[in-house]
Amino acid sequence: MDAAGMSDRGQVREKNEDSYLICREGPIWLFAVADGMGGHAAGEVASTLALEALSSYLSAHGRELLEGAVPAHIFVHNMLARANLKVLEAARADRSQSGMGTTLTLILGWENNFWLGHVGDSRAYRINNDGIFPLTEDHTLVSQLLRNGRISEEETNGHPQRHILTRALGTENSEEFDIAPLDFSPGDAVLLCSDGLYSQVDDNEILAAVRSGGEPSAVIAHLVRLANERGGTDNITAVLFRV
Repeated sequence: MDAAGMSDRGQVREKNEDSYLICREGPIWLFAVADGMGGHAAGEVASTLALEALSSYLSAHGRELLEGAVPAHIFVHNMLARANLKVLEAARADRSQSGMGTTLTLILGWENNFWLGHVGDSRAYRINNDGIFPLTEDHTLVSQLLRNGRISEEETNGHPQRHILTRALGTENSEEFDIAPLDFSPGDAVLLCSDGLYSQVDDNEILAAVRSGGEPSAVIAHLVRLANERGGTDNITAVLFRV
């Protein structure tokens, strides 16, 4: 698969607490984006630890997935649970990192199988000739209010509580993740990104950039540049691959 990733500090934040992952273990591909949170450098620690846990789990147990010893949805759950535990353990071991956590959105692919794992408000999109389609649902207070009919779509923009997460890795012992199979077709493009990108660049602009036909690295560089030109108020991270 043709894939590229990029992470940028943006124009405002002192540190980059985002991380991304593109790795391959035999025929298995793993793509992920994580947006860390916490005081000092704790957010950076959380996102890095979470992605390291994914990579290590895939390396150690990927054969079990290929041989059918572990169902795919259980495998993805176990990956996320391992990442959750690693962040929790690190926070308990160092009081300065207490309360840290991270979003995490991943796509695992092998042969013609693709699976999504998601927690937080980073996003994944499928993009093709028919348009741009979200694959994830934000785990935020504002999204919850919208789903419950408490606020309108228009009120979500600029809402003072739009950054409050209702779910994240490493913030509690519960393991509640969105896990689902995905159905891609040849030629589909898939974008994973942190909120630093989609809060500054709208869906139509993302669609146009991906449809331009450029290499994933060039498309991502263009999208990150757009986000920075509009203020770069948060860290900006994206991974793009073509099926």
